[in-house]
Amino acid sequence: MKNCWTDGDLRAHMDGELAPDAQAAIAAHLEACSACGARYRELAQRAAWVSAVMDFSENAPAIPAARPRPRRWLLGAVGLAASLAVALLLLPKRAPERPVQVVAKVVVPPVPAPVQTAAPAVHPAVHHAAPRRHEPPEEFLRLDDEPIETATIVRVSAEDGALQADLIVGPDGRAHAIRVVRNQ
Repeated sequence: MKNCWTDGDLRAHMDGELAPDAQAAIAAHLEACSACGARYRELAQRAAWVSAVMDFSENAPAIPAARPRPRRWLLGAVGLAASLAVALLLLPKRAPERPVQVVAKVVVPPVPAPVQTAAPAVHPAVHHAAPRRHEPPEEFLRLDDEPIETATIVRVSAEDGALQADLIVGPDGRAHAIRVVRNQ
């Protein structure tokens, strides 16, 4: 039918809240319209279910309230939070890192002119020393690309002392370069 009733009207009809002429009109429509009849039966089933749940909850035995448990973990959590706050306050402040510009000025002294003397030529004795081994210069190996302004050189060695190295440790406590020291 064209003039079907809303769910609100159908609920009001089910609860008997409408005027007698409106009740009669809806009852006649429900007999003629199968769609409204199906909706009315669905609403009646829902209402019956809600009624059953409400009756059960009113007649159910009371559940005793649970006894509150002591919260021992709360004391530990508060202590941990306080410790973290103190640790954060005591940490040193890090200054923002900025690149270091190293300016080196090399001064080469002038070479004096040779002085000529009239002394007789005396040939000094020539001592032949053992040839020296040519070793590559000891250089530091950079461990990162960050520039540092100040650093501390720390000598570290293996347990037996056979292998030693120098570490350049920056103010942040990290090693920035390393050099192996050869013991002779």
